Amino acid sequence: MNTTPDHGPEQRRLRDRSAVVLLLGLLLLMPPLAIVFHLETKIAGIPFTLVYLFGVWAILILAAMRISRRMQDDEQSVEDRE
Repeated sequence: MNTTPDHGPEQRRLRDRSAVVLLLGLLLLMPPLAIVFHLETKIAGIPFTLVYLFGVWAILILAAMRISRRMQDDEQSVEDRE
């Protein structure tokens, strides 16, 4: 008997989105793609490469936070219905 409840299509979509965020993060931070953004340009005295890396990092954290909150809210609503 399966003791884990099926949370439906919304929960599956959120899990799929979290996998996409992970893969996109890996892709954007891998050296072959990150080297494309290795420019001699500076933004407010900061090399563009650092701005790119920390920008991608911040966006990934925000995306993960948003997905985890939605997953938690969805899980709580399922528990409330039971």
